[in-house]
Amino acid sequence: MSRYEIAANPFNTKARKILLYFFLPVLIGPVNNLAAQNNLVPQGAIREYLEHEQRMNYDALLVEFGNNKKLPKDFELQTLLALRHYPELRNTKINFIVGDVSIPLSSRPHWSSMLRSAKNRTYQIIIDNELEGARKALLLKNQPFNAQVGIIGHELAHTIYYLSRSFFGIAGDALCQLTDCRIKFERATDRRLIDYGLGWQRFDHATFVRSRIAPTSASAFTAENGNGAYMSPAEIMQIMEGHDIYSD
Repeated sequence: MSRYEIAANPFNTKARKILLYFFLPVLIGPVNNLAAQNNLVPQGAIREYLEHEQRMNYDALLVEFGNNKKLPKDFELQTLLALRHYPELRNTKINFIVGDVSIPLSSRPHWSSMLRSAKNRTYQIIIDNELEGARKALLLKNQPFNAQVGIIGHELAHTIYYLSRSFFGIAGDALCQLTDCRIKFERATDRRLIDYGLGWQRFDHATFVRSRIAPTSASAFTAENGNGAYMSPAEIMQIMEGHDIYSD
């Protein structure tokens, strides 16, 4: 060893290793967590969600998007897949309720939280489980997996809308449901859902429901005049064809 070379201090070397052992995960952890979050939030539209492929992602989706959510029994995975398209709802309190309510699905703020700020309200999405005749096709339990994701996504698109509404705005929306203004309201919700990347899921839902309720009516599938409260498959397809996130 030359006269100018400094011998390594075993204590300093050991201390550096200990510091790296404890603090490196702290430094790297947030980056990995961020990467995981980015992987869970889709960067574009997904043509079809397959249950057997998505089942392995359930735990990660639950951790990331299940906070403050009371998920509907038997539809937990479908709900989490729809929620991943709405990162703004990550911490929003939403209760999903399944019961015999005579309305296939509906979405609204809970009345007891109406006077709170939008982010501190509790929102409800109510899912019917009993309908008769051809209307059984409207029941979530009777629909294909990808279509289930689509219609749950439609209801969550209502919740996204309510985040920007005041108490009086929501009261006005409730009155709107009693008039023809409801048609514009629901169609705007379909458009919002498409913008968030769930167009293919809503397309599959519209196709399934219309094939069961009006199987012989070509206009049920091809209508493009916007008269109905909900978009036809042809209308959804037309919007997707002109939308950047569906270009691939």
